[in-house]
Amino acid sequence: MHHCDVAVVGAGPAGCSAARLIAGAGYRVIILEEHRQVGEPLQCSGLISPRTLELSGYQGGLRHALHGFNLHSPAGYTLGFLSSKTYAVAVDRVALDRQLADAARAAGAELITGARVGRWEYADDGIILYAPGITVKARLVVAADGARSYFARRLGLRPREIVPMAAGEIELGPGSRAREDVIELFLGRDFAPGWFGWLFPAGKGRARIGVGVGRRGPGPRRCLDELLRRYPEYFSKAKILRYTGGCVPIGPPPRIFGERVMLLGDAAAQVKPVSGGGLYLGLHAARHCARTAVRALERDDCSAAYLAGYQEAWEKQFGEAVRSDLVLRELFLSLNERKADYLTRFFDNSFWRQFIARYADIDYPSVLVKKILGTGLLRRKFFQLALDLGGFIGRYVNRDRSRQPLPALEAGEY
Repeated sequence: MHHCDVAVVGAGPAGCSAARLIAGAGYRVIILEEHRQVGEPLQCSGLISPRTLELSGYQGGLRHALHGFNLHSPAGYTLGFLSSKTYAVAVDRVALDRQLADAARAAGAELITGARVGRWEYADDGIILYAPGITVKARLVVAADGARSYFARRLGLRPREIVPMAAGEIELGPGSRAREDVIELFLGRDFAPGWFGWLFPAGKGRARIGVGVGRRGPGPRRCLDELLRRYPEYFSKAKILRYTGGCVPIGPPPRIFGERVMLLGDAAAQVKPVSGGGLYLGLHAARHCARTAVRALERDDCSAAYLAGYQEAWEKQFGEAVRSDLVLRELFLSLNERKADYLTRFFDNSFWRQFIARYADIDYPSVLVKKILGTGLLRRKFFQLALDLGGFIGRYVNRDRSRQPLPALEAGEY
């Protein structure tokens, strides 16, 4: 039996970051990774914000900057903008994961791959973990074992929802409309019910694509195929290089800790509810988790009552932002396709494009909405009215993608 102070289950970015910090404080850390290779199979698109890039310390070769967005409504209207500002960066996610794992090992953590924890039980002074060919006893466990975390299930802690994803990497064919510096987002219930489809260039003629299925509908792979069929101007001559997939947990459970256990990253649903990205929140959460772990070990108090400080620190930093994003998630789910078309067209003018370009932030999407509602140019009353105008919108948005002019607004509304 192996003995350690902390067992980190899962060698993703959040788990390895926490392991590095705890090991760096002088404690014995063992990382148990279920797969044979860190970072594989790939389950993330590798699109991160500049602040996440800095936070991770990523030093890999692929860092492709993206400077704009195009949002395609279900009826084919496009709201887009391009700026000198870098909104996101495409990175080699496998390389990023392995770099963080190497940093954890350099700090003194031991990494064991091919070690999927199939059972665990409490002992008098710790937790015993059972994996094929190895048994580990730890004073404390950091469960960073993904969206369908075994530890979270055992503790009865589940996210609000889990969104399945289908994704892939493609080689853009000749004549593709995709720009090298613009993210394409696609709305449509038939290929991304309750979520969206995406395409973002990764440099050298390649791009990452994907869809999420946040509501009942066809399987994710069928939805991805439908996205490719629906937009031939982007995908008709594309070559699929590989398929990937995974799932995204949305909405943290009521607790992210238990007796001698802290949930981290996707296991704690520390994910942005609007975009599904988890690296930024997960890396910050790793710091709070590691700080709490070190203090608990120093005090020899790994009780749930003491570990509650981890959740308090996490919520102090991100609780309000996540709650705001969950409200936006509910608003998005309430939109039918006609409402989505109307809002896309409403914001498609030079003022709002410049406004969105200024305040858009993939880490804090609710900030943009608050800025919009605070301008005085778009009253809350009108915004809610726009969402409720189902029949009104139907008279101006036709299935054949015709572009009838929107009616004039009353003076003072815009």
